[in-house]
Amino acid sequence: MLTIKNISVNYGKKIILEKLDFELNSSEIIGLVAPNGAGKTTLLRTIAGLIRPDSGEVFINGLTVVNNRQAYYKTLYFVESNHTLYSNLKGIDHLNYVKAIWHSSVSVEQVIKDLAIKEYVNRPIKKLSLGMKQQILIAMCIVSDADVILLDEPMNGLDPTNMKNISEQLIKLKNKQKLILFSSHILSNVDNISDKVLFLKNKKIDYLLDFEKESLSSEVVYDQLFGQESLL
Repeated sequence: MLTIKNISVNYGKKIILEKLDFELNSSEIIGLVAPNGAGKTTLLRTIAGLIRPDSGEVFINGLTVVNNRQAYYKTLYFVESNHTLYSNLKGIDHLNYVKAIWHSSVSVEQVIKDLAIKEYVNRPIKKLSLGMKQQILIAMCIVSDADVILLDEPMNGLDPTNMKNISEQLIKLKNKQKLILFSSHILSNVDNISDKVLFLKNKKIDYLLDFEKESLSSEVVYDQLFGQESLL
């Protein structure tokens, strides 16, 4: 379970997030939607423990980055939109590294088989396409066996086939009792795989779209909240 309590984040005198409060459960995929610059990445980085909030706390399964830093970091895996894999290392090297650091019992070999990445997992990262790199990143999430998966724009630049493959893997992670929180500007994909969608506006979560309770689409809600303001 992920709990955000009264989180505020400032950059100098500029308020980025203000008194955020929400709670998310395991076995869910949650979309995070807002125009560019609204604070999506700041929120993800704060949850990941990379930004210290000016007030409030983040809890994962009752842990905070303050009271038990090492255990807290092991409960989550964060893939940033600008995440750079080591170009001279192979995909398999990254997977083995994650398994060791997260003390995971997940079989790297089984993940390679499940994701059908055997053909290129032993190639240097610099020789892989964007779609292949994204598959390696998702494989790293799976190998970590972390309870909470954070992804910043994981579908950026992907063709429909790779987007479908990544989406299927995220759903499989959810079915293993993981919580996935991902930001995206591709609203059709958000609707296809999410259980709920958080809309960030005016430094707060302005709207929670729950597909079990509402028949609205993310695009309709986005237009109501932001009008013609661009997602990009």
